[in-house]
Amino acid sequence: MTRSRPHRFAPTLALALLGLLALLGPAGAGAQPAAGEAGGDPAAVQLLLETPSQERFVPGEVIVKMKAAAPAGIPIDLMVKFNMDSEVNVTSGGEIVVRLGPGPADAVIDASQWTLDTVEALSAQSNVEYAQPNYILQIVAAPNDTRYPEQWHYFDRGAGAGQSPGGIGLPTRWDSGTGDPGVVVAVLDTGILPAHPDIAGSPNLVAGFDMIATPSIANDGGGRDADPTDPGDAIAAGECFAGSPARPNSWHGTHVAGTVGVGRTNNSTGVAGVNHDARVQPVRVLGKCGGTTVDITDAIRWAAGLPVPGVPANPTPARVINLSLGGSGACSPAYQSAVDDAVAAGVTVVVAAGNDAQDAANFRPASCDDVITVAASDFRGRLVTRYSNFGATVEIMAPGGDVLRNDSGNGNDGVLSMVQGGYARYNGTSMAAPHVAGVAALLLEEDSTRTPAQILGLLQASAIPRSATECPQPCGAGLLSALPLGPAPSVTLSPASVSLRRGRTAGVVATVTSGGAPMPGATVDFSSQDAGVASVTPTTATTNASGQATATVRGERRGNTTVEAEALGAMDDSPVRVPSASTVGLALLALLALVWLARRQRAVGGTAG
Repeated sequence: MTRSRPHRFAPTLALALLGLLALLGPAGAGAQPAAGEAGGDPAAVQLLLETPSQERFVPGEVIVKMKAAAPAGIPIDLMVKFNMDSEVNVTSGGEIVVRLGPGPADAVIDASQWTLDTVEALSAQSNVEYAQPNYILQIVAAPNDTRYPEQWHYFDRGAGAGQSPGGIGLPTRWDSGTGDPGVVVAVLDTGILPAHPDIAGSPNLVAGFDMIATPSIANDGGGRDADPTDPGDAIAAGECFAGSPARPNSWHGTHVAGTVGVGRTNNSTGVAGVNHDARVQPVRVLGKCGGTTVDITDAIRWAAGLPVPGVPANPTPARVINLSLGGSGACSPAYQSAVDDAVAAGVTVVVAAGNDAQDAANFRPASCDDVITVAASDFRGRLVTRYSNFGATVEIMAPGGDVLRNDSGNGNDGVLSMVQGGYARYNGTSMAAPHVAGVAALLLEEDSTRTPAQILGLLQASAIPRSATECPQPCGAGLLSALPLGPAPSVTLSPASVSLRRGRTAGVVATVTSGGAPMPGATVDFSSQDAGVASVTPTTATTNASGQATATVRGERRGNTTVEAEALGAMDDSPVRVPSASTVGLALLALLALVWLARRQRAVGGTAG
């Protein structure tokens, strides 16, 4: 499940919105909202869908992780050199959050550039493990509306009544289980609307937390507290940064939580969720202008049941975390550290791929290791190339919808869920991720001992393969399916054994199958038990259409080791032998001696005859 990705930050960061927010109302000029739906501006929807993502961070704040052998705090000389405030905070990952004073008096420099200069200088210090800005992430979404007969994204696959080619097969799946109240799915987002008619009194809503520390972002009159109610995240033009557009309240967290199953399904009201019985925990991390790295990474750990300084322990830790948020830039060390801690605690982390129609490897946290990165599909079961990110970092695709199409005949093909004032159809990878999080919870209903790696393996093993037409860009193992799983995936590594001299190389091939059928798009992790004897590259590869991924083994020194290939929770290995040069030389001499002796005997025999 581990992917080899660089952890870096871009040295130049522009301030701009990620541009994927949910507005309310049906798409199409002149369309009017139906009864029970929330209305809005279709033109604004498309504008926000197409706003490019750029990296943003909090000017004047730096996250620093000292090396284990270094002193507990930042040395005084560094504090003075970089004009750091003596008041520092410590995150749940042991990182220090420092605030910077003004830059050098003899230089004209803005707070953002001074922050980046400080990060670069701190990163070069020998006692600093990493330093990074406090990045700001945004919602990954976009909008529209209505109830279960219009929730095509849940339907069984097909073209008949009550079916859709892009459905994930929930009606059939619900026959064997609708969720387990013992499984908690944390939704890290804008919060929840507990008074919504489809949520009020629902046993599926479990107590969450508001992790937003900055009152101006929180928009609820305070900082962190135990009330994750969403007060709204509307902003005026220019409020977040120069040139930022105005936007209405998104109610994004409620929409996402509704898809997972926070509401009361089968109550003759509103919409259904993927789960009817699993519990949903709202953790508020996104407010006005987005959410910061510190708030989000603390929330990841809190949701996983891990300690966070100054915050009460989570009494109902989650087994699945949904992150329908993102920003431009590769996975930062702080995000990777939080994900690592959550996964080590047995939590499956599901992340939206992003809505920039680009390679997801360039977005965080979609590019982090050990997360399940989700691309978006439409009513037809095809990648929504208009907005969905894609690439080798994507594990699977799920319904994200498309409000600019109407293949369903419902007015538009957005994903339907709850918002303030009723229901709305949104589209985006934000909508795709909670489908995967919900199905992951169904898999834990079947077996609560499953690990995050096993959950990923089962999701990819049951995914519906996509053609090049359906996925013109890489979209992982295929389209999410909630249907009962087929045979477990298996991995075969060939050749069965490898022998090579020092400095020489040999190829190995891992074949991933399920029930004998090849599994394209699966992530294979290659490793050597002793890289000093024989190394293997690359450490991560993606299977081709034949379900195969290749790597190269190189002999480093005399000895024996084993090369392993792991994918989807299955593994195979091949022993590797690297003989010494002297051994090879002796073997060659012995062979030459035998040849000489045989020739001599023939010669002697001929003379005697």
